[in-house]
Order: sequence, then C-alpha cells, then structure tokens
Amino acid sequence: MVLAAMVGCVQVAVAQDEGLSQRIQTLKQGVLDLNRDLTLLEEELLYPSSQAAFFLSVDVGTPIRLVDVNLTLNGQHVGYHFYTDAEFDALTKGGIQRLYTGNIQSGRNVLEATITGYDPRGKDYQKTTSYTFDKGPGRKLIELRVVDDLDAMQHRFEFREWDE
Repeated sequence: MVLAAMVGCVQVAVAQDEGLSQRIQTLKQGVLDLNRDLTLLEEELLYPSSQAAFFLSVDVGTPIRLVDVNLTLNGQHVGYHFYTDAEFDALTKGGIQRLYTGNIQSGRNVLEATITGYDPRGKDYQKTTSYTFDKGPGRKLIELRVVDDLDAMQHRFEFREWDE
C-alpha cells in the first residue's frame, strides 16, 4: 500500500510537471509573439511610409553667401538653420544638409523656403520660393538646390525629388 501511494504521488507529480511545462511553453510562445509585434511596430514607427526628408545643397564654389534658411511645409514652420562659415564652406564643396525629416500627409503638399544671403558685392537679400509636390505611399525625398544666378547676382532655386 505504501508502494501504491508512492506511485500515485509520482504520477501526480509527473502530471503537474507536464502541466507546468505546457504552461511555460504557452507563456514562451506568447512572449515570442509579443516580441514580433513590437519589432513590427518599431519598424513602422522608425520607417513609416508617410515619411519625407528635405535637403539643401548649393552650387560648388558659389560666390554668393548663404546666411540662413527657413522651411515651411503646408503653412507650418518645420525648420530653420543659420550657417556658420564652416558649414557654408562644406556646402560649397559639394556637401548636402538635411533640413527636415518627418511624417507628412499623402497627396498634394506645399514646401516654402526662405533664404537670406549676400550677393557677390556684399549686398544682403532675402528670397522665397514655393514648391508643390505630390506625396505617394512611399517615402519622399526632396532636394532644394540653391543655384547661382550671376546675372541677377542672387540665387535661384531648383528642386529634385525621389520616391522610395
């Protein structure tokens, strides 16, 4: 009888151990599923399809001095940058600067840039340009290129855009 009781206790212990093992496996699967969902959410937040980035570049070796740039998107101020001599020097050597990265609405959008600078004679000026573009389902990249217009002794603007 003692032997039968011991066998019964062992069977109960084994059954409890199997139940615990099954619960651990279920919990482990739940953690793996949660980790997968969090990873997908993180990717969606870090790399959303509604993302757009705006860049600025200038002509290499330009005699015109860029002082600052203000960026407005759909009537909302999204960026400002004042250029130090070193930053402007880097731009004139072929550098490109990211002015703004953010999520924007799909469809038609209006980008407005106001640039302040000095012409080759040292006279200061301010110039504003608008650019209308369509944002599709992927990421949008737009470069605002500040190009020399030596006849007018000021800048003019060119835009290039890419969809990813």
